[in-house]
Order: sequence, then C-alpha cells, then structure tokens
Amino acid sequence: MPKNSKCELATLSNKIPVIFQHKNGPAAAVYWWVRSGSCDELSGEHGFAHFVEHMLFKDSSSKETGRASTGRMANAIEAIGGEVNAYTSFDQTVYHVTCAGHHLDDALDEFGQISRTQKFSREDFEREREVILEEIRRSDDSPERQLFQEIFSTTFRKHPYGRPVIGFAKSLKAATSAKLEAFYTRNYAPSNMGIIVVGPLSGDGRIPGLVKKLEKHFGSKIIRERKFNRPARPVERALRERAEFKIRPFDVKAPTAALTFRAPELAHEDTPALDMLSGVLAMGELSRLYQKLFYGSSLVTDISGGLYVPADPGMFYLQAETGDTGNIPAVFEAILSELARIKSEGPSPEELKRVLVNNESEKLYATQTADGVASRLGFMHFVIGDPGFDEWYLDQLRNVDAKRVQDIAARYFDAARLSGVMLFPKGAKTDTDALVVMSEKILGNSALETAKNSRSAKKANGKTDFLKPDFFTLPSGMRAAYRHSPDSNVASVHLSALGGLRLELADPVRSAAEDWGAGNMMSMTWNKGAGDKDSKAIASIIEGHAASMEGFSGRSTAGMQMTGLARDWDTLSKTLVEVMTRPSFPADEVEHTRRVVEEEIKTIEDHTAQLCSKLFLESLFDKHPYGKLTAGSLQSVAGIDGARLAAFHRKWIRPERMVVSFSGAVKRPDFEKWCGELEKSLLDVCGTATNTSPAVDPEAPLKGPRWAEKKLGREQLHIVVGGIGPVIGGNDRFPLRILQTILGGQGGRLFTELREKRSLAYAVSPMMFEGVEPGYIGTYIGCSPDKREEAIKGISSVLAKLASTGPTPAEMKRAKEYHLGRRAIEMQSDSSVAAHFGLETVYGLQYMDEATILGRVRAVSASDIKEVCRRYLVEPHMVTCVVG
Repeated sequence: MPKNSKCELATLSNKIPVIFQHKNGPAAAVYWWVRSGSCDELSGEHGFAHFVEHMLFKDSSSKETGRASTGRMANAIEAIGGEVNAYTSFDQTVYHVTCAGHHLDDALDEFGQISRTQKFSREDFEREREVILEEIRRSDDSPERQLFQEIFSTTFRKHPYGRPVIGFAKSLKAATSAKLEAFYTRNYAPSNMGIIVVGPLSGDGRIPGLVKKLEKHFGSKIIRERKFNRPARPVERALRERAEFKIRPFDVKAPTAALTFRAPELAHEDTPALDMLSGVLAMGELSRLYQKLFYGSSLVTDISGGLYVPADPGMFYLQAETGDTGNIPAVFEAILSELARIKSEGPSPEELKRVLVNNESEKLYATQTADGVASRLGFMHFVIGDPGFDEWYLDQLRNVDAKRVQDIAARYFDAARLSGVMLFPKGAKTDTDALVVMSEKILGNSALETAKNSRSAKKANGKTDFLKPDFFTLPSGMRAAYRHSPDSNVASVHLSALGGLRLELADPVRSAAEDWGAGNMMSMTWNKGAGDKDSKAIASIIEGHAASMEGFSGRSTAGMQMTGLARDWDTLSKTLVEVMTRPSFPADEVEHTRRVVEEEIKTIEDHTAQLCSKLFLESLFDKHPYGKLTAGSLQSVAGIDGARLAAFHRKWIRPERMVVSFSGAVKRPDFEKWCGELEKSLLDVCGTATNTSPAVDPEAPLKGPRWAEKKLGREQLHIVVGGIGPVIGGNDRFPLRILQTILGGQGGRLFTELREKRSLAYAVSPMMFEGVEPGYIGTYIGCSPDKREEAIKGISSVLAKLASTGPTPAEMKRAKEYHLGRRAIEMQSDSSVAAHFGLETVYGLQYMDEATILGRVRAVSASDIKEVCRRYLVEPHMVTCVVG
C-alpha cells in the first residue's frame, strides 16, 4: 500500500464495513465489493449474478417506477471525467468508479444510485437479457473463451467453477424479473458487502464527510440489514481414477493445448510453494518450459502458466501454442518430462531467487493507481479476511526452499490430478488414450491427498504525483523528457523514433514487398542478444530484477521501453544502453521470432474481430502503408534475416532521430549522466550523419463507398463502418477526441441508441487512429447476423443526427469532463507518463501544460462537434466491412 499511510476503518448503520486509504495522486477510486458470484447461483439461476450486475447500472428511477432506463448514472459519471464499471467472477461481484480526485464527492453521489431498491422494469430486463445473449454468442465465436471454458469444465466437473460466469442461454431465456429480484435480495445483504475508498483523502473532516455520504447511499435506509446464508457448494475431488484429455474442435488454424492439476484453495499451506513452483516452470523467458520448448526444441510458439487459487480449491495450469496438431504428443511429452525432472531434481537457488524477486516487486508495480490499491485492499479484507495477508504471504515465499518445492511438485504433479484440453482445427485428431497412458508413465498416478489450511496472494505498492516534465536536447540532437516522481518506487524510460510499418514500406532497406514486417520482427528480437550477452543473460538481468524491457514497432514509431525498480536503475540502465546500441539479432533468435510471427499471421482468421479490422484497413488504404498489418505476410517474413533487422536498427535508432522520455524516482543528474552514456554509445556505432525520413504521400479520399465482406458462418457478425481519419496534432485534434467521447462509453450516443434502446449489440464503439498522414475513423459493432442491416443503418442514423442537430449541452459537459478525467486516470503510472511524453515529442507536438489542455478542451463548441462529425463521418464515402 502507499508509503507511510495506514487505512482508516468505519462501519455504516447496517454494518457494511468501509475502508479508507489516503493516496497522493490525481485520481480516486471507490469499490463496492459484494461477496457473491456465479458460484452462489442455485439451479435455474445460472448467469443471474452477471445479469444482476448489468441491471444495477439502470437508472435508480427506473428501479423505483418501472420506467425504462436512460443510462443516467454512467452518463453523469462520464460527465465529470470518471469511469464506472463492474465485473462478476465466481466468488464476487465488484462495482467500481474511478475519477479525478477533486470529483470524488460528485462521483460518489452518482455511483451511490447503483444501490437503490431493485425493481427491474420489464423493458430494461428484456433489453439487457438480449445484450447478454449477444455476449454469449460473441463468446461462442471466440477461441480463447472456448478454450478457457473447456479448461474449467474439465478440471471442475462438480464444482460451480466449471460453469461459465455468464451463464447459459437456456437459463437466461427462462429467467423472469421476479426471479432475478429474488436472487438480488438473497445475495445483496450488508453482511456480504464492503466498500473501499482510495484517493487524496487528507484534511480534517474529509473522511467523516465521506462516511456521511456513504451512509446516505449505502446505509440502512437503502440496504436494510439482513442475514446472508451462502449455499453449500459441491466438493471437487482432487484425485480421480485416471487423467482426462479432451479435444474441442473449433474454427482455428493452429492448435492450443492446456494442462491443469487440481490444486488446493487459497487458504492452504502448500500454496506459497506451488506459487514458487509455477514461477520456476512458467514465468517469463527464463522459465524452464519456455527455455526447453520454445528455445530448445522449437515445439511451441508460446508457453505460459500459473496458479489459479480462488476461495475454493483451484488449479495449477499450463498452456502451449504450436503450429501443427501433429506436434501435440511431443509437446505434452516434453512438458510432462520437465515436470517429472523438477520432482526429482528440484529448482536451483538462482531460479528461486528470480521468482521471489518478481513476487516481492509485484507489490511495487501493481498499485501505482488508485484502482490497484482499492482492488488489493478489497481482496485482502473481503476475500481473505486478513488485512495483513500480503506481508504474511511474502514471508512464506521467502521461507520456501528447493526441497520444499521438490516435495510439492512430487505431491501435485500426479496424473490423478491431471486434466488436458486441446483446441483443435475441425477434423484434426490425436490419440487421447495414448496421452493418458503417457502421463501416468511419466508422472505416476496415486491417490495421495493432503488437506491443510493456510493463506495466499500477492501485493503491490507505489504512488506517483502528476508533475510537469523537463525537456532538454543533447549535443547530438537527441531529445529528452524527464519527470521526477519522488514518491514512486519505480523508474520507467521510453525510447522512440519514427519508424515501424510506415517507414519500412515507404523507405525500405531492400523493397517494400520484402521488408514488410521487419519492424515488428526487429522489436521482438531486439532484446534477445547484445554485445557479448545472449538472450538468456539479458533475461537473467531483467527478470532477476523483476523489471521489463520490451521493444515496440507500431504503424509510425519504433523503440524500447524499460520499467524497473528505481533501486536497480544503475544495473538496468547499463543493460538498456547495450541493448539499444549493440543488438546482435542472433540467427537462432530471429528464427524463433519468425515462428511466432508466422503463427500469428496464419491464425488471424481464427479471430473474427481482428480479421474484420484487417479487411477494413486493406479496403480503405490502397497505397498508404497504414493499409497493412504490422506483422507482415508469410512471404515477406520468410526472407527477413538478422542482417535486415540490423539494417533497420541502424537506419532508425540514431541519436538525432531519437527521443528519450523518463518518469520515476531517479534524480535528474543521474538521468542526464545516463543519457550522455547512451548518446556516446550510439555515436560510436552510427557516427554523426543525419538520417532524414522521407515524405509519405497521404491516401487519396475515397471516390465512392466500398463494401467488403467475408462469410465464416459464425454466431456473431463484426462490422466496421469508417473512412479516412485525422493526422496527429491536427487542428481537429480536440474536437475529434470530444466527438469520440460523445459517441463512446456507456453514456454515449452509440451505446445508448444501439444497445440500450434497441438491443442491437453487446459491443458498439467509435474508433479512431491519428497518423503521421491521415489515419482512420469509424464505428465498430458486434451483432447477430439477423441484425446486420439494422445495425449498419443504426450507425448511420446516429451519426447523421449528431452532424445535423449537434450534441446537447449535457453531452458536451460529459464529454469534456470525461476526456480530462481519463487523462488524470491514465497518467498515474510512470510507464504511462514516460510513453505519453515520449511519443508526443517524437511526433513533434508542442508541449501543453494542464491549463492549456484544459483551455483547449473547454473551447470545443457544439458547432465544432457538428462540423467534424459531418466532415469525417457523414459526408465522406465510407468503407463497410462485415465478417462473421
């Protein structure tokens, strides 16, 4: 939690506990925690917890009068720059609002409406049921969601963790408002709730005033005191007679495989050692499985895993992606063999140290934001019931030794605990019986089970003040932005230059056709070797200090971002200089990257929304590079080698082209000294010659409307309607961003008109990309096939009306406050601040202080909104893409 700051506790008249945590910074958050989720549903109620979550966002007046909701609460919160949302899980439902700190009282008044007496209007009930059914159809088309659900239903046959939180179409279609109200009344009892408030709360009378406000909205006059009796849950047997492997056929190009071992609950003494074990095996590039299966045998394009330990017994899971179903037996054998090896040999001290450092430092990263602090406090108080849990858990982790991990591996890596799931292309098969035999041969199968109790979880800390950066230029022309955050524990640096897709095609090393995707491959391979260090040595330094260092290459820029603990700046910054200036792009690492990129390209048709975006860009841009995906094509990436990546690195990463942006707890003299070292190293490599970027011709306006469609026979259509968009830093910058806010969000026109009023979609949103040359702007909607024409016409009618009559004063106020509030929320973490100022500088945008930004936003008028809506979204010809 924030440094030198203790929680203050209060209790409302109906005995709902309230936790107050002071945190310096621009943002505040309020979390209403209800300890009831999908596991508390009775027969016939599957999906009700999630359904209630949706319904509680309806107007308080609609709950009391039965009239249809207008989305007033979300609209009002967005009108002051805040965000309101919720999530439902197996064990809890959490409602939360985030806003600028000075708007906390106003946000709380609006957020408090969510707790009003629940009498759901029939119209709201029917609308929201249709929205959730649309959400289920969307899930049915998602390979990730289908794999996720298959994993849980196979691992948990009896326990409600095996059911989807969203429920089933059958139970939702049979639901009535009376049954839903009964579920709410039974579960939303004060004894089953808690509230967390985090933000700038210092000052006499501040917390007592907030208690009065919370009493008004959540006290006994609103939520009467009553008992909550949690229904008994079936017990899942940890050990079964045999391992189980299942195949889930799906419309995918490449298979994904998952293994799970049933594990104990959060409150079990084995959990800390299992946590360490999962890190050794599956956390990061230095993990045993990644080193063995990705680097060693190249059997997989990705492998990861972890420990899922909720309130009831959970699971240890591993997931691997590979290019061919024929690899599956070998992938499973390699994984199981590594599990058997750690049972017999145990981890090394270096492996344990790496995992421990990452666990310890997680608390210094995760709660840089008010949301992070509130979420962590809620978890400790209302799930675990122990506010001191994090410190206890870290002490347990520090006491885990190699022998303990080895013993835990021997206990839990047992075929009797094992379930396996494979998401296969339709028609593909493998011998699941042989996999059962293999698992028992390698791991053994016993009925040994222990049941001991303890506790679990992770922690985070950090805080940051919103401060203006200092800008300076080095002799070489390299530009720097420095923002000191003295209360932070973190140091984040963002290094960028113009590059990426735009320049690899407009200013290629060899040719546009051959170089397509080079920037993306460069960013992925950049930190895999530098100087005399190989990828493992670099990963040892970075992961060993619980830091991150990743390259990026987008549509218009390329660069590197590193975030670590400020205490480790000296070590990490030296490694960053070496990686930035002397990357080696080893041939074997380039091959590893190529495999991953090829797999990404091959499987894009598995993901309908991505395929729709791809088709839209290809249809909109005839000549400009923005019409292509950054990954490249199978043909282009096949011919890109380390020499080509090095050539692009030399071309783009030069001091006169670069911007270095920093935010964190490192003092300016130390940062300036490091910038000098980076500059010298770059000049030693590339000399002083100036490399200018060529001009790129903008895409010509469309001469007529365009239509593109791809039929896949799926449950849901993904539709994009859009056209040529704005440039970065153009005169329309602020009006367009306010327009996007008027259209978007739960209180926006698109959501209100097309989802709330007409139940046309689960998801609908505006979209915009500002490019160095004109980008794109448009609208996305996901709907069922029978609603296609109505959805497209609905988008057009919403935009035409806005361009004709303009926004209301209330919409203008909401949009402006939301834009400013989002800025405050997004600028909490050091990494976000470093990236923001770095990219604005590399694009040549003039720095604007907060007062200037406030003035520009306030100056946007309703006529400005009508004008940009007309010029960008109504009058120009549009591309319509339909995929599904």
